[in-house]
Amino acid sequence: MIDDMYTEREKLVALAAGDFEAFDYFYEKYHRTLYLYALKLSKNTHIAEELAQSVYVSIWESHQTIDPAQPFHAFLFSITRNRFYDMLRKRIVESCYIDYALRQDMQTTDDLEKQIEDHETLEIIRKLLLQVPSRRLEIFRMSRDENLTYKQIAGKLQISENTVDTQIRLVLNFLRTELQKYQAL
Repeated sequence: MIDDMYTEREKLVALAAGDFEAFDYFYEKYHRTLYLYALKLSKNTHIAEELAQSVYVSIWESHQTIDPAQPFHAFLFSITRNRFYDMLRKRIVESCYIDYALRQDMQTTDDLEKQIEDHETLEIIRKLLLQVPSRRLEIFRMSRDENLTYKQIAGKLQISENTVDTQIRLVLNFLRTELQKYQAL
């Protein structure tokens, strides 16, 4: 075990220096575990594979920043988790935009000023959602994008329905409060 750690640390040094064989070693060693972790997060095989691949691409592109003193597997899981939550945020923003665009198509208005204002509001909402903590955003997305009930969300995430309700209310209150600040300007 000590020899394995020493070897892994040496390989991390080599990876940080740009050694593709060292990269290949870590890919072979951790790909399956990383994929299963991504699958646990996303519950979707396609997304899990995409996440795993993007993490390895990112590692290769920024290999010089790797700290050989840190456990590589923890680094991998941290990147994967962050990428997954970034993906969730992006999907929520896209969903809000699609909902907004559909509503706009239904309302045939010629008021260009109103359309510009609405577009600016949508951009503000997109930026605000990026500030919402990842777990809260995940709960909000499950409610809005997947149309899950509070009970279903609570069951999936193993939390109480009250927690689900509180987290969604916090997101909505945050958006209302922040949008009012923008409207006051």
